[in-house]
Amino acid sequence: MIKNRADLVRVHGRHSSLVLSALEAAVKSVDPGALVRKSLSLRGGTLVARDIKGKNVKIKGFNDAYVVGAGKASAAMAAAVARILKGRVAGGAINVPRGTDADVDRISITRASHPVPDSKGVCGTKKIIEVLEKAKQDDLVVVVISGGGSALMPMPARGLALKDKQEATSALLASGASINEINAVRKHLSAVKGGQLVQHTRSRVLSLVLSDVVGDDLTVIASGPTFPDATTFSDARQVLEKYGLTGTRAARYIARGMQGAIKETPKPGDSIFARVSNVLIGNNELACKSATDFLRRRKVRTEYLGSAFDGEARDFGAFMARLAGDIKSKSPFALVAGGETTVRLGKKPGKGGRNQEAALACALAGVEGVAGFIGTDGIDGNSDAAGALVSCKSAELARKINAKRLLARHDSYRALEKMGSLIFTGYTGTNVNDIAIVYNPCQ
Repeated sequence: MIKNRADLVRVHGRHSSLVLSALEAAVKSVDPGALVRKSLSLRGGTLVARDIKGKNVKIKGFNDAYVVGAGKASAAMAAAVARILKGRVAGGAINVPRGTDADVDRISITRASHPVPDSKGVCGTKKIIEVLEKAKQDDLVVVVISGGGSALMPMPARGLALKDKQEATSALLASGASINEINAVRKHLSAVKGGQLVQHTRSRVLSLVLSDVVGDDLTVIASGPTFPDATTFSDARQVLEKYGLTGTRAARYIARGMQGAIKETPKPGDSIFARVSNVLIGNNELACKSATDFLRRRKVRTEYLGSAFDGEARDFGAFMARLAGDIKSKSPFALVAGGETTVRLGKKPGKGGRNQEAALACALAGVEGVAGFIGTDGIDGNSDAAGALVSCKSAELARKINAKRLLARHDSYRALEKMGSLIFTGYTGTNVNDIAIVYNPCQ
């Protein structure tokens, strides 16, 4: 999976191999096809879906099945659903990132832009809506949802153009807004997000969800297309005001919604959700615990710090270095953490991503041992790297190239490239946020 493993080990030493293997174990544990196969089974005429906590949803007596969805993992998820349902899939449509290599029988695949939506995404969403409208009351629609679904399934609300959504999305991403804040706005600019997708069908809906959101809030993952929306036009307006983004057509549209001129998204308790079941099949915690188990099996004392880390990426990277440095141990130990940090960009940012900024900050903070930071989707920020690996050797290298200045300019890729620290995986086909591992061999 890690394409440049040999180069990284040569630069950062043999202990880096253990960290790279633990990162690979984490990503492999959230393979979307395997997670669907673990969750979903067809027993006679009953479809059973089990969530990550062991709770079952049973769906009986449906005729044809249709598969729709969007996200970085949706192709593999759709393929697994089709195999489990065998000949009962009558059709479907999914939207996936450009560059995704996939082909699923009877399911139309549209390759679209991420993280800023494009016209191909709109065309693909129209196909999804056509499938939903075709499904009859006694049919079943299986929705496959994963990270990236918000951008990959765009359908501007009536009165808005795609350009309005593109401008709002780009501005929010550059502002450092959290994914929860971004999606609160997205839902209120959309005709499918915030529970609105299910308004386009009469059939029973089973939504299989792979979480890329801290806390696994189903209202936030892919902007919750099949889940009741607790946010309001007022919440969306507050986000725009917080980041100084009120002078746009999107902001004016949201202001009209606050005045009652535009219908709100469907809320908790709406009868439309009585025929909808949402099942969480994987998350960041699962990936982090897989990495933790991998290290413990190799006799490394390992602490899992949780999957709720957010805030500024460079602060998180420095924190991980300091925390590991404060631990007094005579035997090898590791720290594993997950979540999704943010980067508040300046006017002319360079190349990089949140994991690269965290790794560079970790190096500058003088990490002892080896530290790896990756996005589980394999693409970090505006770069082709998944993240980066740094070591006790990196601090000196960072000082020589004035990496602190490059970090301030959000040009972490350039610094890490010179340091031999970038991790390359290509698209992994999954997405459960980010993972960080710090390992100290104590030798």
